[in-house]
Amino acid sequence: MRLCNFASKGEPPGSQRLGVIEGGRVFDLAGRLTAKEFFGPGGAPGSITRTGEGHPVTEVTFHAPVPRPGKILATIVNTQGMLGGPDIRLERPRIDMKAPSGVIGPGQEIRGPKGGIRPEVELAAVVGKRMSGASKAQASASIFGYTILNDVTAPADSREDAYEAYRRDRGTGKIRKVTLRGPLFRSKNHDTFCPMGPWIVTPDESLAWSRLRMTTKYDGMLVQDGSTSEYLFEPAEIASYVSQFLSLEPGDVISCGSVGWTREALGSLDPTEYVLPPRRGTLELEIEGVGVLRNPVSFD
Repeated sequence: MRLCNFASKGEPPGSQRLGVIEGGRVFDLAGRLTAKEFFGPGGAPGSITRTGEGHPVTEVTFHAPVPRPGKILATIVNTQGMLGGPDIRLERPRIDMKAPSGVIGPGQEIRGPKGGIRPEVELAAVVGKRMSGASKAQASASIFGYTILNDVTAPADSREDAYEAYRRDRGTGKIRKVTLRGPLFRSKNHDTFCPMGPWIVTPDESLAWSRLRMTTKYDGMLVQDGSTSEYLFEPAEIASYVSQFLSLEPGDVISCGSVGWTREALGSLDPTEYVLPPRRGTLELEIEGVGVLRNPVSFD
């Protein structure tokens, strides 16, 4: 099943409701539910009833499938390539957060600062049932479905936010002044920095999440190319880990991490230094079996 958040042509601005996509048409759900009602305290319903004759997909506007999640947890360095070498291992996921107010949907504009932005195509799991202290199996059963999330980042912000502090050297045991990398929060949380969509694909579609190709193109230029098979921690492992210290609620989103940038895009740059060419263009993120998320980009 593919669950979308949409508006029909001619409806007032701001109109949004949930629907199911079948055979090239979007059907309303019984009760014309909103995402907030669907992912309510009781969790996503087990059965869904569609109504009406449906609308051609070419005649609707798609919005972010969960327009204002309670929490957005973004996994970082979740591939060996992002760690920089095969000799580095992680014993648990590394998590950052994105602000729910930064969410935009398909077709909405990403506004980049002068320092530039880096797109990051990520598979995102949408929570359907409350999780607290969940096992991997329980977490897997509590994931409602998957969508695409662009973890847009402004690398210059982290460089500007770096600071000096006195810390103990792990090798020598001596306290010395060191330069610490700036926090990621500002770099990942400008307005419009969380495009999501175009819909949620549920597990009943037999989505083989563990081997899906993931790509990013900017005006046709291939910027990222990888696969979910590169993930060190799968979605259920990440959800289970987080639930040990932070309860997850229906409608929360867990983004599972990005993949590497192509040599054509990077040149001699380190992946953490890459930004898009500073011109207006269109980003196209695709995850095999999930869909394509397109957003125009402008710069200050």
